[in-house]
Order: sequence, then structure tokens, then C-alpha cells
Amino acid sequence: MPRRVIRLSNSTFSFSAMRLEEYRRLRQLFFLLSDGIIVMDPQRRIVFVNPAAIRLTGWLLGDVVPYCLYCQTRKVETGSERCLLAADPKRHYFESEMPTKMGRPVPVGMSRTFLTADEGNFRRDMVITVRDVTVERQEEELAVSRRLTHHTLNVQEDERKRLSQELHDGISQTLYGISLGMEHLQRHIKDASLTDKLNQLQERLRSCMQEVRVLSRSLYPAVLHDIGLLAAIRSLRDELTTDHCAVQFLTDLEEDDEMTASVAVQVYRIVQEGIRNALQHSQARYVSILLFQSDDHENVLLQIEDDGVGFVLPDKDREHMGYGLRNMQERARAIAGTFDIETSPSQGTKIRIQFPRSGTRE
Repeated sequence: MPRRVIRLSNSTFSFSAMRLEEYRRLRQLFFLLSDGIIVMDPQRRIVFVNPAAIRLTGWLLGDVVPYCLYCQTRKVETGSERCLLAADPKRHYFESEMPTKMGRPVPVGMSRTFLTADEGNFRRDMVITVRDVTVERQEEELAVSRRLTHHTLNVQEDERKRLSQELHDGISQTLYGISLGMEHLQRHIKDASLTDKLNQLQERLRSCMQEVRVLSRSLYPAVLHDIGLLAAIRSLRDELTTDHCAVQFLTDLEEDDEMTASVAVQVYRIVQEGIRNALQHSQARYVSILLFQSDDHENVLLQIEDDGVGFVLPDKDREHMGYGLRNMQERARAIAGTFDIETSPSQGTKIRIQFPRSGTRE
């Protein structure tokens, strides 16, 4: 019997080679993906799993995948599908916690699809793509915390403004009226001893009025809203410079640089707290304030440095930081800024805060 020779055209070889190359690339893609891919049969037995899914869950080929924590406890009718993704055709994505072989569930985002059944086969395998959302949840919690802090600080500033106005319009005006009344009495009293006592009272009254004015300004920096952030910091520099400590301020920002009022208030408060901490606790001879924009003009760097006694830097856990530092850190976080501090005994203190000009990060 003559041998039968089958000849394949070059196009057949090219097609086969192309299919083989596609398969190789697809396999490489599955194995290199950072998202986990699990293919399960209707009994939830794994028929395919990529390395990312194994690293995330520990489940291997042939294992039966347990239900997520939500599906384990959700109420379903007898005989109904417990897996929410498999039961609800309109739901393609779901977040829950997936049991793992390592013991502790991991928060994941899951999306699903179904493979088309082969001809004559009614089994449809389900493909689940899993992604660890731990970092995303942490970032979301941080964003919520930042918004809450920002709102809290804004409420505080509103209350400070109200108290400042009450001090100015109420107590200050009342004290001024008393002062005028005492001056009127002084002009009509001839007794020298009473005049001396009135003079002493007037001096104490003027001192009290000055303290009220200082308190009012510290509660609400009206100068910040009247003349802008840079001028307000310069005014603060002049106010807090003494014979024992010089306060310096350098910036490359312009007065009309765009910065929202809420961001400007937090920056001013941070500078105010930083200078006062240096004056009260560090025995500094100079304090320098630097406010510079980044090369991309999107971020601003604030640096507060002194040559004081410094201190042993505690654990960065908030509970181990002093009130002043915690306050500055909270305000930096409220404007989406980073907070770094460098200090050691006898080496002074340097605080660096970098924040977006808008006070929010995309």
C-alpha cells in the first residue's frame, strides 16, 4: 500500500506558529499579573490559579475555594447559590474578606466572569480576579481622617474668630468705657491719695486692655485676612523677635500666589506654633522660617529651624509627642502635607513640612 503523504502549506505553519505565540504571551501575562486569577468549576474547585493569587490566598490547584466572609453569613434560600458574584448576574465587582491558608482573612476586591462552556459540556467555570485592597482602604481611611481633621480645624478657627470678635467688640469696648469714666473722675477729684490710686487702677486697666488685644489677635489673625499670609508672617516675625532671639523669614512666593484661605490659616498657625515652641522651650538665639515653592510650582516647602538646645526625638507615635508638635502635625495633615522633624540635644531643631498649594492631593 503506497504511503500517504500529507503536505501542509506555509500558511498552515504560520497560523499554528501564531497561535502558539499567542498562547505563550497569554500564559506569560497570567503569570506576571499582579492581580490574582482563580478559575473554579461549579463545585468551587480550582482548575487554574496564577502565582499572584497563590501569594495572596495560599490556595492551590485542586483546592476548594471557601466563600468570602460576607457570603458565609449572608441569608440565602435553601438550594440557592451562596456566592453573591455567582448568584447575581448584574454584579461584576464586590469587596469582602477572603479566607486564606495563612489563617488571617485578607480584604480583597473581586470581579468575576464565566468561561463559555465547550460544545456538549454544560459546565461553566467561573473566573475570579482578586486584588488586595488593604492599601486602598488605608488610603481611604487616611483621606477620611484628613477631611475630618480639616473640618475640625475649620470649626476651631470659626470659634476662634467668634471669640476674638466678642473680645474686641465686647470686653475691649467695655474696658475702654471704664477707662474713659476713670479719666473723667480723675479730672474732678482733688484728693492726691485718691488720684494716685486711680492712676494705679488706670495702669492696671491699660495692662488688662493690652492683654485682651494680644489674646484677640492670637485667637484670630485678622491681619492674615487683611494683608495676606506673607505679610502676616512678617508681622509675626516682628512681633516675636526679641533682644535674645532673632526671627528671620525668607520666601520666594509672591503676595498674590494662589493659596486658599483655609490652607493659609493652617500654615500661619504652624509657623506661629513653631516660633513659640522655639522661644519657650529651646533657648534659641535665632529662628529661621523658610517658605519656598517646588520646581513644579505645585507644592510648597515650609521649614522652621532654630539653634536651640534640641531634645531627644521621641517615637513618632503621636502619644509620645508634645502637644505643640502634635498640633503642628495635625495641621500639616489637614492640608495633605508631610511632617518631618530633625533634632537632638544641643543640635537645635528643624521642622520640614511639604504640602500641595491647593491643600489637597489628587
